[in-house]
Amino acid sequence: MPSRSRPRKESSGICNPKLKKLKLLHITKNAGTALEKLGKELGMKWGKQWKELQIHRGKLHPPHAGRLRSEWWHVPPQFFVEDPYSGYVPFAVVRCPYTRAISEFRCCWKGYCAPVGMDETKKCRRKEATSLDLNRWLQQKLSPKAIQPPHQNAHFIPQHLYIFDAEGKPYVAKENLVRFEHLTEDLAKLGVHHGIDFPPLPRVNESEMPKFSVEDLDQVTRDLIESGFAKDFDLLGFQRLDPTRSGKGPLHADH
Repeated sequence: MPSRSRPRKESSGICNPKLKKLKLLHITKNAGTALEKLGKELGMKWGKQWKELQIHRGKLHPPHAGRLRSEWWHVPPQFFVEDPYSGYVPFAVVRCPYTRAISEFRCCWKGYCAPVGMDETKKCRRKEATSLDLNRWLQQKLSPKAIQPPHQNAHFIPQHLYIFDAEGKPYVAKENLVRFEHLTEDLAKLGVHHGIDFPPLPRVNESEMPKFSVEDLDQVTRDLIESGFAKDFDLLGFQRLDPTRSGKGPLHADH
């Protein structure tokens, strides 16, 4: 019986000099884990697979030196004293700040009642989470003090800090930006630009929690997202909700 698994592409990936130059900037809740798995299929070390990045861990500019306790693959390049991505071609996925915030709530590592482990009470609370839980949790996490530098962990770090350098100049080229909302299409365009045939992106991080949409965000939460991530809206081209429409729209957070 023939195998139904996807063909391995390690050899072709390793032989492709353009692919070898690509490095993923893993912004939390932006399909990074799936891209890490995709990179591994291609023989690439992206995100947490790039173990050599560990030598830069903790070697950060102030005010983050000694304060930012995060997985090294989630740290924006501009925070490092020595840029580990120098000599590579960085690419990144960016996402609507509203749905990214919802996805942080559903995160199994740093989200609501997380990490869960074997705690059945936490599992139950996550499965029964409501929009009230969503808004209360986000309002706590999105207080100005919580999301302003110095950041204590990489979750909720604004996306523009990965895409631009400390001087405000583009760090990730426009052609290497992938929109989460058009993930499959934009990833294919990225592949065409670099002469790479990307296989389908695997689905990972499926959550047991209910799904929520922007409609579930109350006005207080929306205001906090819009103020805390103002530069993400402005610099990355995401549209703010019209407050007169009560958040109605097709924006959903599936992950």
